[in-house]
Amino acid sequence: MMLSLAWKNIWRSKGRSFVVIGAIVIGVWSLIFMFGFYNSFIEALSRNSLYHDFSHIQVHHKGYLTEPGLAFLLNRSEELVDMGAEVPEILATSGRLIINGMIASPKTNLGIQVYGVHPTDEAQVTGLEEQLVEGNYFENSKRYPILISEKIADKLKVKLRSKLILTIQDAQANITSAAFIVSGIFHSKSPRINESVIYVRHADVVQLIGLDDQSYNELAYLLRDTETTDRVKVNIESKTENLLRTYREIAPEFDMFEQTSAITKQMITFIIMLALLFGIINAMLMSVLERTKEIGMLRSIGMHKRKIFLMILFETCIISLISGPLGLLAGFATNRYLSINGLNLSSYAGALEQYGAEAIVYPSIDYATYPLLMMIVLITALLGAIYPAIKATRLKPLEAIRKI
Repeated sequence: MMLSLAWKNIWRSKGRSFVVIGAIVIGVWSLIFMFGFYNSFIEALSRNSLYHDFSHIQVHHKGYLTEPGLAFLLNRSEELVDMGAEVPEILATSGRLIINGMIASPKTNLGIQVYGVHPTDEAQVTGLEEQLVEGNYFENSKRYPILISEKIADKLKVKLRSKLILTIQDAQANITSAAFIVSGIFHSKSPRINESVIYVRHADVVQLIGLDDQSYNELAYLLRDTETTDRVKVNIESKTENLLRTYREIAPEFDMFEQTSAITKQMITFIIMLALLFGIINAMLMSVLERTKEIGMLRSIGMHKRKIFLMILFETCIISLISGPLGLLAGFATNRYLSINGLNLSSYAGALEQYGAEAIVYPSIDYATYPLLMMIVLITALLGAIYPAIKATRLKPLEAIRKI
């Protein structure tokens, strides 16, 4: 009886009911869209930094972090390279020789980081070859080839096959220079790489500074599954005296991004639910005031206060049970469409790339979020109905009947 009465009461004022239903639908839809957008944005930042810059695990000499350069090369580096093939969780390994240096063109010069890499290994770990926009990937070059980013090429005012002079120090602090030819220009998804890193062949740089072909001061491991990172780190640590760090230890911003995203989503959820709460309170209170005489008559014929209270709660629950699923369905459909076709933010591409984000966003959301949001909507609706329901139970039958 109470449910039937509550259902009929909802549609006695269709306009107000549709306004409340519409507000809840829009609120739930906007939350799902926002969650999907934020998830995609943070995932893109993390993915680009992980797969195009830091990798899952990096290995250095224990003294390297205090004095980066050639003073602290990896101990027994050949064993670490071989470990990449021995540990099944490791997908690819790249040994690097990283040196600070200066690169000069006929127009200007820049301070940069020189990455001496094995082309095939680096392509497997960071996808460097796929990031080329012009030229070739260290192919068919008799002279020293070099890869530079579009940003560095613009600063140096050079193009493909331009000659650059690279100046670096060897382990004895002697200055050495050599001419390199720009064989390729790339655009990395890592802002740090675009700003300050150039790539040369490991064989070329060790020849210039007089080191052997097993000289590395950084080794990067790309894993098959991010979830195994800590386990692989512990495994390798037991077999080497070098320092191992995971991507979260190298770049604490990974955790900061996730924490900031979680806090932002919670704040926006709170704000939207608070707005819905006051909207529900207002709508249900107006409904009670309009039905003052009717409620007074129900009380006078013996309806208990508890039933009046439940009737108002049922009305609110029915509205939320109609609007909640509609909002979830609208949000799911929107996210589903955008997850396939993408949300094009090309007009903001420049600003997004500064943070390592992508110009086309593909929203994604965990399916567990949908029932959670439905529960939040129900709780909000029930909280919003409490005050109007209490107001209805406090009406005095005789006074209420006299109301026009």
